[in-house]
Amino acid sequence: MKIFLSSCVGPAAESVYCAELGRLAGLCRTEDLKLVSAPETADLILIVDVFEADLYAGLRRNRIWQRWPEKSFAYCEGDCPPTFLHGLHSSASKALSGSGRFQGCAYPVHQLCYPNLRPSAAELAATPKDLLFFFAGRASHRVRRQLFAHNFNRADVLVEDTSSYNHFAGQTENHRVRARRPYWEMASRSKYALCPRGAGTSTMRIFEMMEACIAPVIVADDWLPPLGPSWEEFALFVPESEISSIYEKVKAHEGEFVDRGRLARQAWEQYFSPENYWSFILRSIRRIQDNQRWPELLYARSLPLLAVQEWGRQRRIRTSIRLKSGLKKCLQKVNAASLPYGAMLH
Repeated sequence: MKIFLSSCVGPAAESVYCAELGRLAGLCRTEDLKLVSAPETADLILIVDVFEADLYAGLRRNRIWQRWPEKSFAYCEGDCPPTFLHGLHSSASKALSGSGRFQGCAYPVHQLCYPNLRPSAAELAATPKDLLFFFAGRASHRVRRQLFAHNFNRADVLVEDTSSYNHFAGQTENHRVRARRPYWEMASRSKYALCPRGAGTSTMRIFEMMEACIAPVIVADDWLPPLGPSWEEFALFVPESEISSIYEKVKAHEGEFVDRGRLARQAWEQYFSPENYWSFILRSIRRIQDNQRWPELLYARSLPLLAVQEWGRQRRIRTSIRLKSGLKKCLQKVNAASLPYGAMLH
């Protein structure tokens, strides 16, 4: 199969996405893949570097997929993927899956750019498992804030709010290395790992934990799991509305953690490992081709309308954030005003 990689931000030669996906294509042993330099000769065009800035301006201005929409597919590891072009999204949404245009994927490029290198398998296996589960992350979604607010008060649970640390920006590599150490110390002691959704419907932790032979506990109602793995065999799914009873739900499966962890690792190797990732990509794209209800050309011709819809969605999100922030400040002022004078002095 002839593959053309098209970046939305500049020349493919300068794109980390193009470089990494090209490298992974060279590792594939189950498909006959050849990277080509001309889109018209390609059997498949993968559109990468799909970023949210300026209403996904890079994607909207990319003429290659608009000329060949049926054989072009977006590949996006961002939190808020657009609906302009069918394709693979790490944060794919169940709500948008009815059209057949989207499938989920993992985060290999993000993991390359922002490495979170785990200890060796032997080191992880040798560490005594005194924790039922752990979670360390930022308060980037309502589900996580509820998790941090919950009082577990149990010796076999560790939940830590690390919002002061941003793994993706503003950190030196030395700082990242120091921050990762306690993260993996907690993971190595855990039978399960909580994987609540973040700003997007998904989280990289799902795939990190699978690779580390630790079964994920997924709290993400709208997440569309990537095609392939039998997720229910190794992952535990807890509805977002039942976060308060997550301890009891995981505790009921405590005795299964070894088998579930082993199956999680096997699924990672089969579908998301470097050698098999392109096989997974092509299988997912073929599923889109088989299930899509309407030709992609219709969506390409509707790009101005889709852009207006995306603008409206982003505006609603920003309005909601401002309202919540304003309400929080008002409540803080009311609470401060209601304190007795002596308490404020104290």
